[in-house]
Amino acid sequence: MIEINKLNFAIIGYGSIGKTHALAAYDANIRYPLPYQLNLTHIVTRKPIEVKLQGVKNVTDIQQVLDDPNVDFVDICTPNDSHMQIVEKAAAYGKPVYCEKPLASTYKEALQMVQIVNQKNLIHGIAFMYRFLPSIRLLKYELQKETIGQVIDFKIKTYHKSYLNDNKKDTWRIKKNSGGGALLDLGVHLIDLIQFTLDDIKETEYKASIYFKERTEVDEISRCDCILNNGITGTLEVSRIFAERKQTDDYVIYGTKGSIKVSLDNPYEIEIYKYESSLTEIKNASHDQELMKYYAGQRNSLGFFQNCHTASLIHFANKVYGEGATSIGADFEDGLKCQRIIERLYNI
Repeated sequence: MIEINKLNFAIIGYGSIGKTHALAAYDANIRYPLPYQLNLTHIVTRKPIEVKLQGVKNVTDIQQVLDDPNVDFVDICTPNDSHMQIVEKAAAYGKPVYCEKPLASTYKEALQMVQIVNQKNLIHGIAFMYRFLPSIRLLKYELQKETIGQVIDFKIKTYHKSYLNDNKKDTWRIKKNSGGGALLDLGVHLIDLIQFTLDDIKETEYKASIYFKERTEVDEISRCDCILNNGITGTLEVSRIFAERKQTDDYVIYGTKGSIKVSLDNPYEIEIYKYESSLTEIKNASHDQELMKYYAGQRNSLGFFQNCHTASLIHFANKVYGEGATSIGADFEDGLKCQRIIERLYNI
């Protein structure tokens, strides 16, 4: 039962991403005139921890959350291979579920998760938070207008450097039970962006590599050549060990009349190059209320990563509260589509 003007939820797992989700809730309450308060009531961890958040309980048994009729949804922020078990438990109690990406460690488990929430008719969502970048929403709008004509090709990539750190050798993300490496961890966002803005991926050619073979069991670098259902071709590249001064996250789409470029270091703008006039136009989303809905402006930004998580959580919470779904927020079906492609690539 939803308490009037209060939406109670529990975070399962409290690593770095769990803290990001917690901050998203407080950010949402402070920044936006929502018809409810996002109220974090429980944090579930394997071992007891000290939680310095007023009104938030730490418990080590998820059953305490499931038995509480005042908890309106659960937010899963645990390792990939634990997601399905938590969804099974939450579904048995009719709790809506918001889940970190990827949906699971395997396609089989992801499929079972979709079947579980559909059988129970549960509200469900996945944190494909890149969708909420104003630049991505502006890009999609310009593609619908055919600003660069018919799309020919695309290039999308993200380069991270964190796994150059030898201390990462003990994290669960470099183990086989994570389900995969760079492609599953980071590439899942890129696959979702391709399918969100262009079309579903039909065919792929894949190449993966591991440099630090002595300390990792999963791909550190992944490259994919893609063909979409509508015939558009393109490439995807992702790495957890490429170091540059600035993190590289680029999405470029080439058309018959020019190109559009999105760079995540400026999530408010897109760069449009017009072939016939040889002119470059910078379009800014900052003054468009619809594109900026639930996304912080530049002066108040917490960084694109946190801003996107806030927007994604709000969209899911709106569904739980009864505000209805939107075409932006992702659900388990979207997660399953991405997982199907990733599993196929890993088995090539």
